Amino acid sequence: MKNILSVSDTYEGTHLDVKRSGATIKAYGMEPFIAVSEFIHRDGTSEPVDIEDTLEFCFGECNPDAVFVGFIHGERTAARVASILAKHNPSIVVSDPSIISDSGELWMTEKTYNVVSTAIFDLSTHIIINHLEAELLAGFECMSSYDFERAARKLSSCFNASLYIKGCSRTGNHGLFCDSSGLTWVDDDRSRANPELSLGNALNCELALGVTGVKAITNAIFFTVNGRRVTESIPVPQVAPTLISPAKSLRDIARSIDPITEGTKGTVSEIRVSSPAKAASASSRNINDSLTALAGIRKRLEELKKSSGS
Repeated sequence: MKNILSVSDTYEGTHLDVKRSGATIKAYGMEPFIAVSEFIHRDGTSEPVDIEDTLEFCFGECNPDAVFVGFIHGERTAARVASILAKHNPSIVVSDPSIISDSGELWMTEKTYNVVSTAIFDLSTHIIINHLEAELLAGFECMSSYDFERAARKLSSCFNASLYIKGCSRTGNHGLFCDSSGLTWVDDDRSRANPELSLGNALNCELALGVTGVKAITNAIFFTVNGRRVTESIPVPQVAPTLISPAKSLRDIARSIDPITEGTKGTVSEIRVSSPAKAASASSRNINDSLTALAGIRKRLEELKKSSGS
């Protein structure tokens, strides 16, 4: 039996609830090992756990076939997780960090973000992000398929990992997968997915079974929608994205040749962590306010790039 280690904090009753990880891994017929550094309950109370002891036990007990790293609230916890992953060097690490919600709610502090976007991402073989996280990490706004493709190439190269940007309304509910073989758009209408299942853990299970490339992510998407693995008789179509804005100008194309540098990777200012109650109700957040905040972040990123290059 395959052993899957899932590492994250857990917010009871939200999509960050660790129960989703266990349910997904068990549905694949694999053994789940769950490492949580902080339990945050519906009433706002929390219980800390020694994550180092838990992880050392898991690596010693099960020698996991794959590791999933989800949402981590604290900078110190993120650093400890990265240190232990580096020590044991698992061959498969899928990161789905939940830096920003789909509606624009910022869910971690600047310091935690810096650790996640460097130490943990650098140890990851696969990274899953949403469209706003892609914008934040890449440093520019993504409004067309070309923008998303540019961001995917940039980030996949920066972190030397396979990258998946989840589908959204801007891409006509198509997700974008990028690895060393290139770019592939896939059908990803997330409204059809079972909220009790985890895409990141489904991808982890597929990878542990030896499935690779875009087939692993399309299988994982199929699983979250149907609650069962895809079979050879059920094709998973790969599709082209729906264009939602005109082609970019030469000025925009020129911007794409500016890569993330070592001095700016993982650097961002004034990210504010939300309370558990706000995290649970993130879908009601005004997206315009969030995008205004992201625009400010992108501006500061550009300033940091200029200063580091001078």
